[in-house]
Parts: sequence; structure tokens; C-alpha cells
Amino acid sequence: YRASLETRQEAMAQAISAQALGGKQLDVVWNLTLAANLISANVEYGEIDAIRQVPGVEQVILETQYAPAVVDVDLPDDPNMSTSSSMIGSNAAWAAGYTGAGSRIAVIDTGTDTDHKSFDADAFAYALAEDEKASGEAYDLLDAAEIGAVLPQLNAYKRTLQNGKPTAATPTAEQLYGTAKLPFHYNYVDGDLDVTHDNDDQGEHGSHVAGIATANRYIKTEDGFVSALEAVKVQGVAPDAQIITMKVFGQKGGAYESDYMVAIEDAIMLGADAVNLSLGSAAPGESVNETYAKLLDSLQDTDTVVVISAGNSGSWADGTTTNGFLYNDGVSMDTVGSPGSYTNSLA
Repeated sequence: YRASLETRQEAMAQAISAQALGGKQLDVVWNLTLAANLISANVEYGEIDAIRQVPGVEQVILETQYAPAVVDVDLPDDPNMSTSSSMIGSNAAWAAGYTGAGSRIAVIDTGTDTDHKSFDADAFAYALAEDEKASGEAYDLLDAAEIGAVLPQLNAYKRTLQNGKPTAATPTAEQLYGTAKLPFHYNYVDGDLDVTHDNDDQGEHGSHVAGIATANRYIKTEDGFVSALEAVKVQGVAPDAQIITMKVFGQKGGAYESDYMVAIEDAIMLGADAVNLSLGSAAPGESVNETYAKLLDSLQDTDTVVVISAGNSGSWADGTTTNGFLYNDGVSMDTVGSPGSYTNSLA
């Protein structure tokens, strides 16, 4: 089915080139064929009306580009993670033996600090060995072999092809694989393998999210391994889960909607149990984007749970022109922004 859509999209791109662009090749960035049937391309604004008239084009929309909320890092430490786990009930889950072992969590964000001690591969292996001893089973971890099995279907791979053939920029499964803790990494905005925070100014939010989700429960020391809760007062909610790093903010700036979408598609192909999107409109309330709504609807048929930030922009009344007073023609106390406010998002 995906191969059929790719063929049809290629024909559509050629039709747009011939009928709307005067023969100029359509500058395609992404072809979505799993969660949606979309071509994401760079075009001149004045060409949009002509593209709309091409037979077979259902809709042309402008993509929103998101910018990360970069904060001042020179602030006093405020270790909220030392208390948040008990607030949401993680302690009870850990006590019952739930550590996230065997799970895969995709974080679509600004990247990951791959050298951070909370993501150390040896400490992860030490914890997983404990899990396997307690459960008596071996966990199915994402590895280079599994990445290789789906490689031709990954957007991270297909984007770099020319005339259907690999180029010097086309990543191999071994290059996309990192460690057992960080088994997949790709920079979707810059089109390379650099997923760290070292070479751009997009902030370290991705590592913040990855740490909340999966920071190891052991810290590696010269003498062995110590409890992370004792040593640094923090471990992730699912400390023994793997992290799939999908960087969508980089040297080329913020993420467009299609960057998020192709990363979600790849996460599904890689067997992610959960996908995190720290994404939302700048104001509370639902601003419907049919493209997002259809995408979230389509994900109901997968085994992947897509989690979206609820938003931190206050309530509708904060921005009302009636000085905060609500009237019967505009009653709304919505504090959730789009797309977290959509029906099929878990916000």
C-alpha cells in the first residue's frame, strides 16, 4: 500500500511540475504514506493557486513552523523531578515491578545529550539484567538488525535517495543505531545524524523530556553502579525503557508540521510504544487543523500511543477583551492548546 502511494505521489509531483510550475521540478521535502497521504514541498507562495487546480490535488495548505521555547539555563537548580514521581504515582508502579523494560519511547524534540550519565548504556544493561533475572524472560530490544529490516520504509532513509538509489548522505542501519539505551537517532530537520545540542541553539528540551521519561535507575561510577534515586535524586518514569531520538529542531531552525509527521511514521515503523510531542499552539483553545486531526485519527489503528503537551498558556479568559469576564456567547475556560485539545490526542 505504501509503495503504491509513493508511485502515485511521484506521478502527482510530475503533474504539478508540468501543469503548475512550468516544468520546474517540485522541491519535495517529504512524502508521507503511512499516517497520511501528503507531499510536503517548498514552493513560491504565488504558485499555490495553480497547484490547487491540478487534477488529483485535494488540498494545499501552508505548514506551521514551530520554534522551541528556549529558556535561560543560568538559573538556580529547581529539582522538581525529585518530587514529581510520587505525585503521579510512579513509586507505586516501580514497587509493583513496572520499570518500562522492553518498551520503546520516541522523543520528537530538540535532540538528546547522548553523553549524559542518565543515558549510559552500561548502567542500562545492568538494570535490564536485573529485570530479566526477576522476570525470567529476555526483552525484545530495538537493535541495528531490526532497524535494517525496516530501513527502506523509513523516512530518514528515503529522504536522502536520488532516483531511488542511496547517496553518500543515506544512512545505514548501523549508523542510525546508537547504543542499547539510545538505539535510534536521526536529525530530521538538518538531514544528518547529529542529534546532540552541541551544534545549534535550539535548547536542551529534548534531553529534559527524555530524562523525565527514561533516565536510568542506576548511575555508573568507578566502583560499579549506584541507585540514581540515591545519587542524583532522579530516575525516569520508565527508567528501563529505550529512547528513540528524533531531532526536529536544529541548525535549519524549527520544525514544520511534516517534520513531526514523518518522525511519527518512523516511530511506528520502529515499534515505538509511545511518542512524545512537546508541541502546542501559543494560546489556549482548539484551533482546528484538519491535517493534524486526520493524522491523529489514523493513529488509532496502530499500537503506538502519541502523547502531546497540554500547553502552558493559561486560560481563555486571560486573553479576553472583556477584562477576564466571561459572557454567555463566549464561555470557555479551556487551558489546553492545539493539537493537544484534539479528540484523539493523549494530552
